Amino acid sequence: MDKLYWIACDDKDTTLFEGRYQGRTRGGALKFLKEQIGRRNLNGLVFTITEIPVPLIREIVAEILGGNLPATPPPVEETPVEPEPETPFEKPAPVASDGRPGNPGFGDDLWAQAHAYWEECRCIRKTAEHFGLSQNSVKTRARREGWRK
Repeated sequence: MDKLYWIACDDKDTTLFEGRYQGRTRGGALKFLKEQIGRRNLNGLVFTITEIPVPLIREIVAEILGGNLPATPPPVEETPVEPEPETPFEKPAPVASDGRPGNPGFGDDLWAQAHAYWEECRCIRKTAEHFGLSQNSVKTRARREGWRK
């Protein structure tokens, strides 16, 4: 079944094409638009291809011609919106002792202790073993925070 498409195409402030196309696919409408404006592609143009269902158009036309249009649209029933219940399991975001947002993983206090321990021994492996962390986690944190500087 053929569909009816509304096509509009603009180039900055100039309307290059505005009209209808009846065909099977949106791709066909796109081809039609390219032919109408005489271009191989639509780069740099603003366009829209909107499908208008033909049965819906027929209904609307039948109502208009039959004079069965209501004077005012029927009222829309409003459903009350209930507020979402507060969940008791929400944890506050961790905050470091200096007031900046904390690490959601282990916590900034642990990393402050790990940094202080690393300053004493200067060994990633020993620091990781002492705090039960992976060596990669300690290396990443040290690189990110510049512990070696």
